[in-house]
Amino acid sequence: MARPKTFDEQQVLTKAIDVFRRKGFDGTSIPELTAELGICRQSLYNAFGDKRGLFLDALEHYGRVEVQAKLDLLDAPGSPIENLRTVIRGWAAMAAQCPGEGCFTITAIVVNRNDAKGLAIVEEHVNRLERGYESNLERALLAGELKPDAKPARMAHSLITSSYGIALLSRLAGSSVRIGDSVAEMLDIVERNAAG
Repeated sequence: MARPKTFDEQQVLTKAIDVFRRKGFDGTSIPELTAELGICRQSLYNAFGDKRGLFLDALEHYGRVEVQAKLDLLDAPGSPIENLRTVIRGWAAMAAQCPGEGCFTITAIVVNRNDAKGLAIVEEHVNRLERGYESNLERALLAGELKPDAKPARMAHSLITSSYGIALLSRLAGSSVRIGDSVAEMLDIVERNAAG
């Protein structure tokens, strides 16, 4: 009979994200993981299969938490355009909070560039957020906050590309000016299409 888990899986996944962000997948050993996560090797294997399984589960968890937080902001009551501005400004804040580590989604793209399963998880994160941008912009259009000829799908493509570009460059410590300008340009996209 299998022994019950003696740890909180969500907390372990959150800690694993931090470890993989700092050390990378290849740079992280099982002994380092068990020490930092506070679980024994057998518990890691029982819960996640192996290091790759832990990494993929951590990536799924990160996407659920981080993307959902942005979707919740985009869908919040009030002005869709103001909600969108809040999310865009949040990319600059994210970049400032973890210079050199960057967005875990970006880390995963690099680590999983030859791994179809890992890339599929990342693609779903990106697609979910892009759909959230587009849905927000469609609501803004219906609310009269955007010009009648605004193109929500095209705007969402541009915003998602800029968002993850910012996440990538946040790994470079000297990118604060670039990131600030990119956020300003994203806000300009919104302003150029705003009604009135």
